[in-house]
Amino acid sequence: MENQIIEGKEPKERILNAAASLFASKGYAAVGVREIADLAQVNVSMISYYFNGKFGILKEIILRYFQEVRQIYEQTWAKNLPPEDALRTIVSELVNLIKNKTIFCKVAITEMPFNLPEFSDFKAEVVRLHIDYIKQGLKLIELFVDDPKYGSIITPAMISLIFSHFLFGPLIKKVWSVETDDEYYDLYAKTISTLMLEGIMGIKKLIEQNNQGEQK
Repeated sequence: MENQIIEGKEPKERILNAAASLFASKGYAAVGVREIADLAQVNVSMISYYFNGKFGILKEIILRYFQEVRQIYEQTWAKNLPPEDALRTIVSELVNLIKNKTIFCKVAITEMPFNLPEFSDFKAEVVRLHIDYIKQGLKLIELFVDDPKYGSIITPAMISLIFSHFLFGPLIKKVWSVETDDEYYDLYAKTISTLMLEGIMGIKKLIEQNNQGEQK
């Protein structure tokens, strides 16, 4: 693992890779700057130079993740696909992103819920931007209802649905004895897309029933 972190990489990228690996395995709060520097084979002063401390590293990891997510949404919308195809494309691309950059994506997602005082405003803004993209995606398939209660339920659930496999990956292999190759992830993306589409349609039906009940 250490060779993969440092081999052929500039100091800034070594620091990011080392920190991501440590954050993913131990959690942000349990990792010290010295530990990151040792794994990245750099001086502690270089972490201050590039990132102004551990907080700056985590911020960079999360920003990079959401920049790639934004690119996936924007490229998909630019294709003007039919609504269902657009959703399936977004899910497939997100699965590929997480599959190829599992550690970075894991850190970005799992560290978001923790209440770090110096991080709260930044996280809130990033989450708002992410929600805006999901809203736009749902509007494409005419399924988004502008209700904060439903939005607060649906949005985290959709993110968790896509990411859950990668959190439990080693356990999944042991329990189900499956080979997680490209064919598996293609099936994974298609299955998750179908769950989302059918689930959102069910929610839409529930909302319509509730509205009809209120009108009586």
